[in-house]
Amino acid sequence: MDFDIVLLISIIFQVAAAFLAIRLSRFTGWGPAWLLLALGVSLMAVHRVLTLAHWWQAGAPEGLNRAAELVGLAVSALLAGGLAGIQPIFRALKESEESLRLNESRLEALWRLTRMTQATLQEIADYTLEAGVSLTRSRLGFLGFISEDESEMTVQAWSREVMEACRVPNAPRVFPLAEAGLWGEAVRRRQSLIINNYEAYRDGKKGLPLGHAKIQRLLLIPVQDDHRVVALVAVANKGQPYDEADERQLTLLLNGMWTLLKRQRREAALSAEIERMHEFQEKLIMTSSDGIIANDRDGNILIFNAGAEKIMGYSREEVVGKINVRDIYPPGEAKRVKKAIYSPEYGGPGRLVAYETVVLSKTGEEIPIELSASLIFKDDQEVGTVGFFRDLRERRALQQKVLQAERLAVLGRMSAHISHEIKTPLMLIGGFARQVRDHLGEDPEKNRHKLDLIVAEIKRLEEFLVEVGGYTKFSEPHKVPGDLNALIQETVHLLEPSLQEHHIRLELDLDPHLGEVLFDPSHLRQVLLNLLKNGLEAMEDGGRLTVTSRALNGRVTLEVVDTGRGIPPEDMEKLFQPFFTTKPKGSGLGLAICQRIMQAHQGEIALTSTPGVGTRVRLTLPRGQQT
Repeated sequence: MDFDIVLLISIIFQVAAAFLAIRLSRFTGWGPAWLLLALGVSLMAVHRVLTLAHWWQAGAPEGLNRAAELVGLAVSALLAGGLAGIQPIFRALKESEESLRLNESRLEALWRLTRMTQATLQEIADYTLEAGVSLTRSRLGFLGFISEDESEMTVQAWSREVMEACRVPNAPRVFPLAEAGLWGEAVRRRQSLIINNYEAYRDGKKGLPLGHAKIQRLLLIPVQDDHRVVALVAVANKGQPYDEADERQLTLLLNGMWTLLKRQRREAALSAEIERMHEFQEKLIMTSSDGIIANDRDGNILIFNAGAEKIMGYSREEVVGKINVRDIYPPGEAKRVKKAIYSPEYGGPGRLVAYETVVLSKTGEEIPIELSASLIFKDDQEVGTVGFFRDLRERRALQQKVLQAERLAVLGRMSAHISHEIKTPLMLIGGFARQVRDHLGEDPEKNRHKLDLIVAEIKRLEEFLVEVGGYTKFSEPHKVPGDLNALIQETVHLLEPSLQEHHIRLELDLDPHLGEVLFDPSHLRQVLLNLLKNGLEAMEDGGRLTVTSRALNGRVTLEVVDTGRGIPPEDMEKLFQPFFTTKPKGSGLGLAICQRIMQAHQGEIALTSTPGVGTRVRLTLPRGQQT
């Protein structure tokens, strides 16, 4: 190879190496190092140019080493090739660095979005749009929200440069989808549109209005939620073409914005619902006709509603924060109420259901109330009590009226029954007495028979008046602990002759573990005699009479069962009414007296009967303790 060609090729490689070094200084940011390398290579190229010029003037000058120049050529070629080969590496590193910077910018933008929990919709939209324009290195942009029926878009934010560059007169903020061009296509297709040559793009484009900023490149991204497009962002005029990285960065940012807006809306809706429920509860409490009082653990009254004001005569201002809940009860009653709340007997521990007590009005009047209350807990700690109470004065007055009416009705029935029961035997007694008086010596035997009838009727009247007196002059029982089984056996023994006479078989099934029971022996003996006589009279042709006693769950049951004729269903509801009887000569007071005695013992009496089969009467008593 000619020497001048070697020098010329070396110069070309060295100039190329210097150029590549200068470019690398711009890519890598390591300016001084690459510039020094470029300077060194440039000096080598200058040296080669001077040598080549001297060669052309002198023609094969002495002292030049052809081998050394060939080595220099090889070194220059290798240097230029090496610099050319590492440029893509640095370009890739630069792109990675740029991508990392964009990711960091996006993360920072998302982080800032998450902190905008109290920001307005306009502030969030403005920030999101400016961040999106910056992330995609665009110049123009807008952000709009799509209506629920996807018929129109309302632009919420324009980028600053749009506001400066756009000269559209009376620019609207609401745009119908049916008349839309490219942004409408993005909504209809539900996918992003990347347009890097706006002038050449034709699909769906309808052009720009007069005065609109010029568009070179365009990126449109719809935001979807539950298969519905809810928002749209457009950015334009990036210096380089838009790519999938721009689409991805902007999509992530917009999704973050929509998540924040949805959370704000949920919180706003929840807050509104809580406020509505609070107002509703407050109105419900304050307008309730029942009294409602709430107090803290120390008894300080916190809530005193209109119902409580009406019942007790206080105003809310006179009570809340000024009166302790203990002061609205008579002395000692507040302690009893509190004890009842903690007791399991009135609705369970921590609750009180339909508990009757009294409160004091503003004037000191004792007002009977029905109280239901609950303890209030927070984090398993008792913090207060809320009570709902109802004025019982009207109910008590009504009960008295009903009781009075019942008493008058009973008195009327009693008068009619007594009149009937006394009138019939008196007529017999009077008639027989006059006959005996008028025919004293005529027929002694007949007169004796009439006198016997008079005596029998008088005895029946005496027994009837005794029963009436027992019912009307009822004495409270004197209860003592006793052996109920022994009382049953003693009473049955009194009736043994009648049982034998009527061919009735007696069966006793008494619980030997009954133990002592609290009762009045004379009262309960009267109940047993009455029930046993009823059983005897129901079995005119003989039968079986069974008496059973049992103890269960703190109570004692006693059953008297006969196999008599039974009671018709239509008479069952009247059996315990005073003066109602199914017997020809009954007083109608027996079962009524039994019921009254059982009630006085805090017990119960229940009767079931089947015509033609028999009757069962069950007595239930609390076992009780001597007090």
